[in-house]
Amino acid sequence: GNFGLSVMIVGILIRLILLPFSAKTVKQQEQMKKLQPEMERLEKKYANKTDQESMMKKSQETLMLYNKYNINPMSSCLVSFIQLPLFFAFLEAINRVPAIFENYFWKFQLGTTPLVGIKNGEYFYILLIVAIVLFTVLSFKNSMSSMAGSPEQVKQTKFMLIFMTVFIGIASIQLPSAIALYWVVTNAFNVLQTYMFKKRG
Repeated sequence: GNFGLSVMIVGILIRLILLPFSAKTVKQQEQMKKLQPEMERLEKKYANKTDQESMMKKSQETLMLYNKYNINPMSSCLVSFIQLPLFFAFLEAINRVPAIFENYFWKFQLGTTPLVGIKNGEYFYILLIVAIVLFTVLSFKNSMSSMAGSPEQVKQTKFMLIFMTVFIGIASIQLPSAIALYWVVTNAFNVLQTYMFKKRG
């Protein structure tokens, strides 16, 4: 009986559909952390060897390490590849039901963006921006914390997190409340599921 609540429930259902893939991704990331010391030793071993034979040996030994820890490098991208078509299909479905944007969830009109709401003096729309940034950053941070790497890679990861925070903060101002609610709920669910997966081990 409420479009806002329906949007959030569908968002959770989509995350539940992706749950098996998400579990596999988190497991792979944890395995990557265990693999990292051996990868570093491999990098040192071939640090000054740039000939073709050495590069081939390095590739072979890298594959052997992946097999040892049962890691498929492509599987970490699987959730993103599956999630994007679902997300765009969901957006298209929402856009085809104009009544959704005329409906309200609490005080939020589902078709109104935080920018328009704030311009109209409805400052509670700031809550949407804060929620979007908070849960998206937590979601990214959870994923990135599982990724092992060199100090240079860690530095790049931190830069990426800061960049994404700023980018998402700017983008969230233009999101209709219906999409914002979907975004908040799915990322909050992602944070919770990642925590549960790691706790379960």
